[in-house]
Amino acid sequence: MSEEWRLLNLGMIDTLTTQSIYHAIALSRSEGIVPDTLILCSPSNPVVCVGYHQEIEKEIRVSYCEEHNIPIVRRSVGGGAVLLDSGQQFYQFLISRDNPKIPKAIEKVYEKLLRPVVKTYNELEIPAKYKPVNDIEVEERKISGNGAGEIENTAILVGNFILDFDYANMVNIFKVPSEKFRDKLAKSLQERITTIKRELGYIPEREKINNLFIKNVEEILDVKLVPGAITEREKQIIDELNEKYRGNEWLYMPSYQHAKLIEKRKLKVSGRTYIAESVYKSPGGLIRITAEIVDNVINDIFISGDFTFVPTSKLKELENRLIGLPLDADEVVLAIDHFYRDHEIQAPGTTPDDITKAIIESES
Repeated sequence: MSEEWRLLNLGMIDTLTTQSIYHAIALSRSEGIVPDTLILCSPSNPVVCVGYHQEIEKEIRVSYCEEHNIPIVRRSVGGGAVLLDSGQQFYQFLISRDNPKIPKAIEKVYEKLLRPVVKTYNELEIPAKYKPVNDIEVEERKISGNGAGEIENTAILVGNFILDFDYANMVNIFKVPSEKFRDKLAKSLQERITTIKRELGYIPEREKINNLFIKNVEEILDVKLVPGAITEREKQIIDELNEKYRGNEWLYMPSYQHAKLIEKRKLKVSGRTYIAESVYKSPGGLIRITAEIVDNVINDIFISGDFTFVPTSKLKELENRLIGLPLDADEVVLAIDHFYRDHEIQAPGTTPDDITKAIIESES
């Protein structure tokens, strides 16, 4: 007999709640209050959603978002900034880490939980395929973006069916070196991201997509999805998280944690001390480094970007581990490698060697 999971088919909900809800339910699941859960929802209004490790000031045109009343929210899993709106249908898996159906490795979590998504696209006559680590593509064009992580003892995978997409707004929310580059970004987005509407010429009824997806989740994962409701305890946690998510301490969390180093970044430091910065593209995402170097030793360091790093809280500990090390590739990679193994870090596509290269290649 198939095990039962709770289904929360919530329709359109408040933009902030689309991100706090899976955080809240992950906490409830970890407490054993609720069963494994699949959420289906969409944001009632556009929202810019940044990854857990991203620096908003580096990635987003905050002034543009303010002028166009587009809120910004930081999610509790990694990945890059994206514009979310009602043209996307979200699915959010919250599954106990003790469930033997769910692999331990995040790469395998993506591979397994995205099978029903791929099949749903295929049954809509869209020839989508899974593209490791976390994308679904149609002829090399992304048609679903996904992020995974863990909160306490709950595995999380969140993603979307892209029904339609606001390319113009997406282009304008990003910081770019020049307006000429923005034109290139617009062209790149059109070439890189596709939609159900673009592939089929129309958008099927959302209910049809959801029903196909529910059927495929049940068949492929061998579960029974039972319609349920949000508990009173979960509502309480959602309210608490919404309050937290609205605050600048959460929204600008990396900047708050590294305020002194960020302030130094604005200054010209000479002699035995300098501020080094770099941007390095690993297969798992962009890595940004800001470091204070004193006598060729790492005195302070800030690592941000759109990569996945699980457990998310351990990135701060990695930064602390690197302080005091000489700016030497062999010593840095050895320290990061030991840290990965000691803390069972999962960072698909972002290896200790990638982070080391980002640090060593940084320049004043």
